[in-house]
Amino acid sequence: MSRRGRRAGRGSLEPPKPLPLERTIPLYELLPEETVEMVHDGSMRILEEVGIEFRYDEALTIWKDAGADVDGSRVRLPRELLMNLIATAPSQFTMHARNPAQSVEIGGKHFAISPNSGSPFFFDREHGRRYATRADNIACIQLSHQLPTINIAGGFHCEATDIDIPHRHLVYYADSMRYTDKISIGSCQGADQAQDTIDMAKIVHGERIVENNAVITGFMNGNSPLVWDESMLSAAILYARAGQPVYYSPFALAGANTPASTIGGIAQLNAEALAGCAFTQAINPGSPTIYGMFLMIVDMRTGSPMTGTPDLAHMLLMAGQLARFYGLPVRSVGMHTGSKKLDAQAGYEANMNMHASMLGGINLITHCGGWMEHGLTVNLAKYATDSDITAGWIRYAQGPRTDDFADAMNAVREVGPQGHYLGAAHTVDNYTSAFHMPEVMDQTSFEQWQEAGEKDTQALGFERVDALMAEYEKPAIDDAVEEELLEFVSRRMREIPKGIQ
Repeated sequence: MSRRGRRAGRGSLEPPKPLPLERTIPLYELLPEETVEMVHDGSMRILEEVGIEFRYDEALTIWKDAGADVDGSRVRLPRELLMNLIATAPSQFTMHARNPAQSVEIGGKHFAISPNSGSPFFFDREHGRRYATRADNIACIQLSHQLPTINIAGGFHCEATDIDIPHRHLVYYADSMRYTDKISIGSCQGADQAQDTIDMAKIVHGERIVENNAVITGFMNGNSPLVWDESMLSAAILYARAGQPVYYSPFALAGANTPASTIGGIAQLNAEALAGCAFTQAINPGSPTIYGMFLMIVDMRTGSPMTGTPDLAHMLLMAGQLARFYGLPVRSVGMHTGSKKLDAQAGYEANMNMHASMLGGINLITHCGGWMEHGLTVNLAKYATDSDITAGWIRYAQGPRTDDFADAMNAVREVGPQGHYLGAAHTVDNYTSAFHMPEVMDQTSFEQWQEAGEKDTQALGFERVDALMAEYEKPAIDDAVEEELLEFVSRRMREIPKGIQ
């Protein structure tokens, strides 16, 4: 029997061990119920009366067969049809990693964290900002593998500009499968790239595993306002038929491609995301899908994108509330910043977004490692500082510990007036876990900081990166599987013409 045949004989994966990525804090419901209904009705009217462009013939055929009103490339969706399709989507599902211990739940109280994606530039400690390479992307994968806060480590963190564009998706996924055993983002840039990704997933996981489990995910960025194009749709069809989830995320620059209104913009984006999620269900009812919104706002003074603002926080909270209204898992943004340096702006913008994502119930929080300059640049030091901040938000989401209350009260009796707790039995038992302690942020005195070299946040971040990368070990992968994967990449590189496609 062939290697492929042996793997194809395997069935569903065992359920993963639960991970502590679960909110116990209450979620913040920003909108009253009547306003949620108002937005819902507005979105339904957009889809019924204005319609949405699906610019791909096969997608139009799928919608005609589902009962939509199709006029050219314009699709109008009656609300009953749309809501019936949305009702077939699971509200929660498992993303299975190559290592079952790294699998995560998406939906409900569960959340997962993914890092930077797609930056053309890489911030190098020695040379500053430069074009990214395949080696840089591998370094991002390896670092993400080491960071405990990141669940989706594989993918295209930065552009491999030294690899021909039509071949990049092959090395992104093959490198991801070799250098991490966490979950990976696959390519969704057209049918051919999507099929290559699915085929490689079958090599690594086995055909029956892929047929019965979600093992890869990818993003579908809509062209707002109200357009889904062939590149995204052709890939979405293949992912849906393979039972692999994607997140339908309109690419919002609020005020430019949405109305200059947070509530109006959300109504449009809601219509776009719902149309995408319903499209997956029209192809394969019950296939996992993720309601998404990639959110930024336009600075009306300059036309530049903005992030980390109160308006964006409101939109994040509304996105989470609407996703719960429809019973869908939701993806949105985390550690976004427009800053060009790892400075105060980078910190406060990222924290504004993360606060809203955590309180808003976002289930897949993306771009939580290395994102700089509105995504144009990736910086490894920011992976480390983002992870430090994210670890604090994970602790925040779990709420305060209450199970040690009786022991703490006993400690008060043990110590009594004018004593100290440093040697108390309760402290000795809990000193490593009682409080969150950041790995990167400097908490020493001024004199200690000065003696250590007056290191700023970026220097501390790079020190943490060095320590993590020194401990990196390539996760185990079957030799025959790795060989077959590399053979597939080599063959497809010979078959796919070089040059821009």
